[in-house]
Amino acid sequence: MKENNQGPWMHAGEDLRKDAPFFASVGLSFGLLQYVGYNYFAKANWGGDLLFEHIPFYSLFLATIFLWFAKGLWEWQRSKREMKRVQALIAHVAARTVGFASASASVVFGFAMAPLLWGAYWHACMLLFCAVYLMSIAEIAANPLFGKGCSRTYFTAMIVIITIPLIF
Repeated sequence: MKENNQGPWMHAGEDLRKDAPFFASVGLSFGLLQYVGYNYFAKANWGGDLLFEHIPFYSLFLATIFLWFAKGLWEWQRSKREMKRVQALIAHVAARTVGFASASASVVFGFAMAPLLWGAYWHACMLLFCAVYLMSIAEIAANPLFGKGCSRTYFTAMIVIITIPLIF
């Protein structure tokens, strides 16, 4: 039997499986509230406002940048120094970032399901792109910087993080 030398599919998958049922249903309820507010209450943006309350985008962005620098420092200096505190800080910030990004991706995914109910396919696709982007942030935060231990979807997540802002 051939031994599998590759890493797992996703390091952030456990958090996504744990968060998705609750937060996707919350996102779906926000999407339904958005539909009701927009169509029956003078184009009120209730669902959109509640959605943005659940996406700490700037915090996720800054935490990911911090993780890249901290992981780079740790990779560069780990053969010379032990750096246990930096390693513990990286693990803590990565766990928090994965948790925030996982919950955010699940809420946006649930919100994207609401436009599908009334046939707004373009809006649903754009929201799904946002959910994939947030899921990619979670995967990048959960992985080590280089080489051994990376998941199979790490490089795909990197491509998503780089290309989606350039596309839009």
